Amino acid sequence: MIELAVTCSRCDARAVHGVGAVLLDRDALEGADDEAAWTRAVYVPVSLACPSCGALDAHRVEPASGRALVVDGEHVREGRAALSDGTPIYTPSEGLARLAAHADAHPDDPQGWRALGNFALRAGRADEALAAWRRGAELDGELECALNVAVDAVAREDASAPALLCRALERVVFGQPGRRSLQSAHLAELVRRSRAPLALALDGEPVDVARVRDWSGLGERLARARQVRASPR
Repeated sequence: MIELAVTCSRCDARAVHGVGAVLLDRDALEGADDEAAWTRAVYVPVSLACPSCGALDAHRVEPASGRALVVDGEHVREGRAALSDGTPIYTPSEGLARLAAHADAHPDDPQGWRALGNFALRAGRADEALAAWRRGAELDGELECALNVAVDAVAREDASAPALLCRALERVVFGQPGRRSLQSAHLAELVRRSRAPLALALDGEPVDVARVRDWSGLGERLARARQVRASPR
């Protein structure tokens, strides 16, 4: 765990955050050794909240704390933070804002909502991740977002869980070849955990979910199925 000392840009409160990893871009220092330079150079992948005012990612890195960072390839890695298209970012909030703008501009592209949700989750902002995945799951055929939404509902034992799980099950046929096996195994495990009474048919053959004991086998069948029909009982 790294102790990173920062000052809030909103309320000037000082705080020391324990963070698991940072990315250090020495080129961003540009020969300087002040707060502005170290704030550019140190990227924390999880959003930091000011304990005094609650501001997210509105911090300045204290120079002494930046100088104490030692690149070890595990907790401190050297490099510049950027989105998948190469756009440099300095805080998770900046990355989220750019990804959200892209998703809003292309609302029918599930990849945008998927990327936004995944980034938000890595930034420790689960509510925003779920909101993005829900938007993506509204698009026909989008499996990954629907699966993530179902995972959340099953974990919370929400009343909507059976319907959301069935939606994800029916979309497994749209899984990408390189990921479908894993997604199918995940779905089988969700069915096991939910214990919800479901009507399930694979390629027209009914599956008695209540009698399934080989859940890995169910995952394999889901991965091979060309048609899946599922509904809450």
